[in-house]
Amino acid sequence: MNEEQFLKAIQFPKETYFLRTFPYNKIEGRLTAAQKKVISEHVVSRGIRILAIIQENNTNIRKFEDEKERYDSIQFFSIKVKQLKKAVDVYKVFANIMPNPLVILFSDEKNTKWVFATHEKKKDLTLAIQDVYEISEDVTIHQVEQQLSFDQLTKTDLKEFYRSWIEKMLEMELQAKYGVTKPVFLENNMLQKLKVMDEQIEYLVGQAKREKQMNKRIALQVEANKLKVDKQALIEKES
Repeated sequence: MNEEQFLKAIQFPKETYFLRTFPYNKIEGRLTAAQKKVISEHVVSRGIRILAIIQENNTNIRKFEDEKERYDSIQFFSIKVKQLKKAVDVYKVFANIMPNPLVILFSDEKNTKWVFATHEKKKDLTLAIQDVYEISEDVTIHQVEQQLSFDQLTKTDLKEFYRSWIEKMLEMELQAKYGVTKPVFLENNMLQKLKVMDEQIEYLVGQAKREKQMNKRIALQVEANKLKVDKQALIEKES
């Protein structure tokens, strides 16, 4: 991925471009042994890049702060990992030590995954993660280039900008994964409902395969099939 071309494709203002390798050695001393292990085992050497920094002085989007939250700058990272399934673990390491909300685009040799998180501020100026939003590899870089645009995101303040970025990515995943094209809102997240149903179906199917008693196995299969019907009905209702 050509970083500058990607930022141009999603129409980020040139003033926000940073395009530098993150100096990991400067923060390594602040990490616990467990956090260092996550980075050393799962992040590719010199694979941490800051693509852009979005703040008031380069976008005219005003900062936001109240008793619980602080959005004075949003840092957009790109991190190369050995396995995408470890993306959230790596995100949490950075989110726990950085003083600003993060958007991280993770990539391995084949696919990409986006991770965001809402937060509460702590007394030491760092942020405590509340809800993590993991955009699956179903959403490709090409789709993002086609469907994400800086101009589409809410610019009331940096909090609303960040939330609208999450919602736009969730909307893309909803379309890519389930074929549903409609707005997604953090307060009423249809995509999350469908993902939970998929997890429940997968669990029930797995339990049924392992169950030795015929009656219990059939009951589990019936429950899984009912969930599949409910899921399809929800998709058709919203399509």
